[in-house]
Amino acid sequence: MLNRTLAPAAYPIELIKFPAITTTRLSNGIEMQSLSLGEQAVFKLEFTVAAGASATEKAGIASLTSSLMKRGTKQRDATAIHQLFDFYGAFWDVQTSLDHATFVLYGLSKHLKSLLPYVLEIIQEASFPTDEFEKEIAIEVQKNKLNWQKTAFSASQLLRQQLFEGDPYGRISTQSSIESIQQKDLTNFHQAYWLGNMPQIFLSGKISQDELDAVRNTFEQLKTNPNKPAHALTTSQDIPKATQEFRDQALQSTIRLGKRSMTRNNPDYFKFSVLNTLFGGFFGSRLQKNIREEKGFTYGISSSIVPMLRAGYWVVGTDVANENVAETCDEIRKEMRRLQVEKVGQEELELVKNYLMGSFTGELTQAFDIAEKIKVIQMENLPLDFYDQFQAQILTCTSEDLLELANKYLDPTNLHEVIVGGR
Repeated sequence: MLNRTLAPAAYPIELIKFPAITTTRLSNGIEMQSLSLGEQAVFKLEFTVAAGASATEKAGIASLTSSLMKRGTKQRDATAIHQLFDFYGAFWDVQTSLDHATFVLYGLSKHLKSLLPYVLEIIQEASFPTDEFEKEIAIEVQKNKLNWQKTAFSASQLLRQQLFEGDPYGRISTQSSIESIQQKDLTNFHQAYWLGNMPQIFLSGKISQDELDAVRNTFEQLKTNPNKPAHALTTSQDIPKATQEFRDQALQSTIRLGKRSMTRNNPDYFKFSVLNTLFGGFFGSRLQKNIREEKGFTYGISSSIVPMLRAGYWVVGTDVANENVAETCDEIRKEMRRLQVEKVGQEELELVKNYLMGSFTGELTQAFDIAEKIKVIQMENLPLDFYDQFQAQILTCTSEDLLELANKYLDPTNLHEVIVGGR
């Protein structure tokens, strides 16, 4: 009989082979990455283009374009479109990040072929009807107003604005910027970027050759152009700044400390991920132990690497009572200094390595999750063995490596600081 008083033996996680993907080049130059995996007959289709927020000249145009693409085509209004997808039990959305925009579709594999004509219709024939445009502007203005009342949202936006001042990465949406958008801005952006850039297609799930052929035949109908080159980062000199915004009646304050950092192409990215995780990237991190467990200042605190296509940044974030703001900032900087002068113990390092490897393993159990990693490789021009390198670098990371990286990247005197909350 199993003795449940004894914990099962634990073993270190070894290198995991990243699943192979299939690359198909369509006759019009579009590349399709596909992965057939799993027992359930479901699929995920992503059509991704370089049509993110940083491609526009006005804040909000990219996200509004994505929203309005769901509101009607030259053939159908929003109600008819949604009824079609509902009939097949499919979920779909149009999503926008700073660098890219994606039409994403989930459904049963047997319905993929039937759904594809409607996907193509939305991408090619989005009509941006006037009444829907006016409704969406009103919705976005109200949403923006509510978001700026949240201290966490405000602090995150203001930090990014400071870090990338002068570059589209640092641009933020306000009520006035949204109200200045015109209907023609969306149609022009859609034509220039959704239809004027070379897309990439990602198909995952339980996929047969028939589904692959259907996707290929559908998207070969698109006229394509080479991608517009990504412009260089156009920020001012990165001089640390401190911003504090007071909110009446706020019992807590949101803290954001950060600095420009690296993209995934940086050779230090892998081992810096270990350093970041140890510092504030998981529930057993040093920041959690200090600020949450020992000081009791917060329910949670974290640090994150935010890699984008042209740049990246590193940020520490938390919410604390107003009277604890100064001490919390001091403790964060103190923990940074510790990493610069004290070697990390082997037991703590092994814990972090096992956490990262365990998390990575858990992200390879479903085709959809693996496809997300494939998408990162393709959209950020990473080497095909990127995730093999990631694992190898984690497993070989040493205390000496972390000490060197802390002195290279974690200067506590070189941080932008944003605090939004009460006095």
